[in-house]
Amino acid sequence: MARLFLAIALLAILAIAGLALLGTVQAVALWAQGKEEDQMPQTFKRISYIVLVILMFGITSGMLGAS
Repeated sequence: MARLFLAIALLAILAIAGLALLGTVQAVALWAQGKEEDQMPQTFKRISYIVLVILMFGITSGMLGAS
């Protein structure tokens, strides 16, 4: 009976590992296809980057976030 449980556990582990491997292969295949062109305007990118830096500074300095 114990051998049956061990065999089922081994089968489950192999199935989970196989699914993880397939997920990794799919992710790499999608990445290898190439990226789409960036449709975001340069001005919007620059403004969002500046806002991000200000937000990070505010959080790390303690001016923003929980008191």
